[in-house]
Amino acid sequence: MVYNIVNLQAATSTENLRALEEVKDFCTTDLGRGGKERWTYHMLPEAALDAELHRISNATSSTFVDSVTFQPCAAYADLNQDRYSIEEWELPGGVWQFTAIYDGHCGHDTVNYVHKRLPSIVRTSLQVLLQSVPTTSLKPEFVSEVLCTAVRHLDQSIRSDLLDFLPHDRLTQMSDAQLNQHILHRYSEWNTISTRCTQGSTVLLALSDPLKKNVWILNLGDSIAVLGSRSFSGKWSATIINSVHNCHNRSESQRIRREHPESEQACVYGNRVLGYLAPTRALGDTWLKVPSAYTRRAFAPHLQDWLPPHQVAQYASRILTPPYISDLPEVYHHSLDVSQHELLLILSSDGLQDLYDNNDIQLSDQEMADRWVGLVGRHIHSATDMDLQSNLALRLLRDAVGGDNTELVSRNLTLEMEDKWMDDITILVQRFR
Repeated sequence: MVYNIVNLQAATSTENLRALEEVKDFCTTDLGRGGKERWTYHMLPEAALDAELHRISNATSSTFVDSVTFQPCAAYADLNQDRYSIEEWELPGGVWQFTAIYDGHCGHDTVNYVHKRLPSIVRTSLQVLLQSVPTTSLKPEFVSEVLCTAVRHLDQSIRSDLLDFLPHDRLTQMSDAQLNQHILHRYSEWNTISTRCTQGSTVLLALSDPLKKNVWILNLGDSIAVLGSRSFSGKWSATIINSVHNCHNRSESQRIRREHPESEQACVYGNRVLGYLAPTRALGDTWLKVPSAYTRRAFAPHLQDWLPPHQVAQYASRILTPPYISDLPEVYHHSLDVSQHELLLILSSDGLQDLYDNNDIQLSDQEMADRWVGLVGRHIHSATDMDLQSNLALRLLRDAVGGDNTELVSRNLTLEMEDKWMDDITILVQRFR
């Protein structure tokens, strides 16, 4: 047997020093989980932290809104399921401002559809209203109804596409072979419908009138809106506008239980709807709003890369009296007086609050809101730092990922891990002037 011998020169002392220099700023962490497993992260200097945070979060600013949307895990960099809208509409009576966060789950199709369709539906409906009702006679409840109807209409369109493609009575009469042939014959259409029906999106939106005398907040899901107000004395106060639609909210879990027979103990299980979904209200998630035959016979056999068979059987057995996920949003109206108070509005997906919990910062909802508004209020007029202080959403994000703790911020930004270590985070900060 002949061996090939490779001669390698020993590294010089200079090369050794260079190698040590390259790794000296790398550290490891167990993320507080214990055990032997460790993950590497890169300690960055302060100036580099700001630049990296700005880059990863796609920080942008418009004339009235600062925004960030953030997912640092490299493997998931293009898989952030949050979307947002910032729009100004020239309508009868002046310019209306529309902002929204859509927090998608289980995929991108539904959240992309909602992001594309909802603003145009709201704008069209609002324009019709403003053309029929004089501005002086416009009651807040009229606009609230427009917003509520737009959201429900969009969800109904997703459900209608399914029922038009495959009515329930036809589904129950078809053999497996007939159903398979029906889907294969129109597979492209089925693929679009089925993905939208097995994914979902929450919605949190704000709409303000041209004179900034009114703001409407619509919530469907577990995002949060906070209104900040500054008094003449200079003190900022925070008001949480919406309730959160998840099973940690006792009123929501009780509502679901009231809507279903007492025998359905699993309608809320493990603080999730049917043991599956955290939000209790959302667009899409149609499979949890229609009879279980759709899950067993249509989605499970004819949708690639969905749930494993044992989970399909488990969840389908719990779908007895649908719907379990609601598409009824809550709409809140607030009168504003920008001549008397400086005002700001913070919209955030649930990942922002979750990150504080992950960093062992235990705050009540009100304490969290006070912290956000206080932080934004301190920097709202600062223009000395173009990276952070001029973008108020970025300032909030910096606080959440670790604030002045450069080691924690570095870890949250540069951790080398294949799985996500934090939820997607989107923040919009709107200034009323």
